[in-house]
Amino acid sequence: MELDIQVIQQDGSNYWLSDLGIQVEKFSPPAPTFTRTYTSVGKYNVASSETHTSERKIPLVFDVKTIDSVDQELMRLKLFDLFRGYEDFYVVSSVIPSIRWPVHADDGFNVDPYEASPIMTDDITVNLVVTGGFGETINTTANMENNIPLGFDIPFACLPPYRFTNQSDVKVFVGGSIPLLADGKTATLTFHGDVASQLSITNKTTGQVFQLNQALKKSQTLILYGMVPVVDGVNVYSKGNHAYLDYVKGINELQIAGATNYDLEFDTRYYV
Repeated sequence: MELDIQVIQQDGSNYWLSDLGIQVEKFSPPAPTFTRTYTSVGKYNVASSETHTSERKIPLVFDVKTIDSVDQELMRLKLFDLFRGYEDFYVVSSVIPSIRWPVHADDGFNVDPYEASPIMTDDITVNLVVTGGFGETINTTANMENNIPLGFDIPFACLPPYRFTNQSDVKVFVGGSIPLLADGKTATLTFHGDVASQLSITNKTTGQVFQLNQALKKSQTLILYGMVPVVDGVNVYSKGNHAYLDYVKGINELQIAGATNYDLEFDTRYYV
């Protein structure tokens, strides 16, 4: 398969580079970069800080075919606009089209003719910085039923989507390179059900328990995204136990208590 790249801009416009006469030579995302700081402790010991993600840069290498020198100059302007550095956009590889990379162009780039040719450029390198550090599945788990992405080793017994009705014990799968943390890239829990006074949702895998001390009706919508619970658009953090839920890579076992006649949906992207 010949490598091609789709560029999707914020206004919704999108282009396959091959349709613009651009031949992609290289698009190879490197592994995530993690950094730590180190502090000497005593005479013979060193303590390290928590791990943090740092800048991740993908070199996109291509050349451009044109019909004459005027066309080459017009393509130069098109490339300047296409790989604009002042806003984020997505790129998608034709090899793995289920993953998109939120990026912005960095460092500027040159568009030079190949040996003064009016119809071919030298290889052009655009450095793409991955916004947020990770690529992500285009579909969330809610939309993966008929489009399971390759490479995530999702167990057959735990395939998405993750929608449950009146099930007190359920399992969800987190694929990709990182766990889902409430204060970072996380998942969305959506709950509809009848609650007399207190709802508890436990991630038995992490040992975390979220509680909401409030009556709910099936017609209401509780959304737990990250660290903030919201009921019908109203922040109800003060009515909870101020806890949150993280999700490890792999299978997470969830338990629901205090509710009847309910539906629960777990939705997320996978990050690489």
